[in-house]
Amino acid sequence: MSKVHLNRRQFLGGLAAAPLIAVSATATYATLIAPHNYEVTETDIFIGDLPERFEGFRITQLTDVHHSRIVGLTEVQRVVDLANRTKPDLMVLTGDYTTTYRRFIDPCAEVLGGLTASEGVWAVLGNHDHYTDPELTTRALVRNHIPVLNNANTRIRRGPDAIQLAGIDDWSWNGTDWVRAFYGLDRKVPLVLLSHQPTVLDFDEAQAASLILSGHTHGGQIKLPFIGAPARFATMDLKYASGLFRKGQTQLYVSRGTGVIGLPVRFGVRPEIAVLRLRRG
Repeated sequence: MSKVHLNRRQFLGGLAAAPLIAVSATATYATLIAPHNYEVTETDIFIGDLPERFEGFRITQLTDVHHSRIVGLTEVQRVVDLANRTKPDLMVLTGDYTTTYRRFIDPCAEVLGGLTASEGVWAVLGNHDHYTDPELTTRALVRNHIPVLNNANTRIRRGPDAIQLAGIDDWSWNGTDWVRAFYGLDRKVPLVLLSHQPTVLDFDEAQAASLILSGHTHGGQIKLPFIGAPARFATMDLKYASGLFRKGQTQLYVSRGTGVIGLPVRFGVRPEIAVLRLRRG
């Protein structure tokens, strides 16, 4: 077998090309693989006054689907299929179904209408739903059997036991009405609050909730080694970037969501379908 000998110029040329190859490989992964590499997470949420019949109650959360030119209906359908496989008791959607254009609203809502859960599928609106058309988005979701808790609440019952589910409109558009959202609630019954924006945890009114479910952040969408999410230098929205947080007796879970905005990339932040299991604790 003959040996291949590299001269100095060839060796240095190889060294110079290595960073370009690494950058190209990283860009390919961030664009073609990571945005579709969905992670189904499971998290136990301990609630002290959870009724006995709700021990192990499973809530699957989808958020930030962002159907658009860069997030096609095929991907939305994949997300729906994966969410249905989790077989939740309750399915919740926490906003941003499209990004900018109204023409994406109806097709997205139709696909989301395929979601199933024994206690129903419930939704709130996000800031991008206001960018597009909040009324059209609400009508499209309702038409596909997804009630929108727009500053409203409902009660989920199991025999004599119950938990409460409330939703607020996106506060960044001055849409939140706490009085309407909490009207008729029983402060002795655990409350799950749907809010697109996680910083609602800092609002005094939110302390009435046992658990808040939010999205909005995409987990930063891009997270670099040693630096973290570059977006945190430009916005306060990443104060609660992803995962579980607590303030007093109120817990907050922030999902990384499934879609993308701006650049069609994710890096270091896998898209997430979150499964929350309520536990008596």
